Amino acid sequence: MTFSADFVKHRSLGLWSFLLVAAPLAMGGCIIVDEDGRDHGHHHDDWDDGDDGDNDSPPPPTNDPLLVSIDTDAVLNSEPGEGVGIFVEYTAGGTWKLWTTCDTNQSKVVCSFDLYASVDTSSELLDIVGSDLEKTDATRLVDEGIAYFHAETGADIDAMTFTTTKGAVVRLEAYLDGAQEPRFVYWFGDGVLHEGAPSNPLDFEPTEP
Repeated sequence: MTFSADFVKHRSLGLWSFLLVAAPLAMGGCIIVDEDGRDHGHHHDDWDDGDDGDNDSPPPPTNDPLLVSIDTDAVLNSEPGEGVGIFVEYTAGGTWKLWTTCDTNQSKVVCSFDLYASVDTSSELLDIVGSDLEKTDATRLVDEGIAYFHAETGADIDAMTFTTTKGAVVRLEAYLDGAQEPRFVYWFGDGVLHEGAPSNPLDFEPTEP
């Protein structure tokens, strides 16, 4: 069953730590192209916050973190290489998964992602594991309660999983090619696929611990 993004599908299954905000310099661009060839993203040379004259455009995301709900045990599915995506999933018991895709099959470029996930100081974050990673990718604990994920994603999927205190709120800060790009964050909340985060960072609260 396909939802709002053509390449994304769904199937069932307090006090905050300081977030690092340094990210590498931009390394090229990524765009979303659907099956009819329409460009739903932006090229790297026009990724800015200026007014493009489209009055129907949503307001730009805020840097003040907003709290959203994420459906426990909801899993997203996306074809690698067909669209840009930063996907967030939560499994009951405290397991989180962040994974990325790019539109390399159309754009012929690689997306460079830098993701920071953190928990409040009353919760724990541990057991960081990368999967499907290449030598240019990395996962690590950069500070107590903060996980860092760097992925150079092409026509593949790169992923990081970690565990937290059950039901903990997780804060995500997302960068694409060195720029804040919350528009490419996907998650399921309240039974709806959310395409684009309303803030960067964004706080996720699981529906069930």
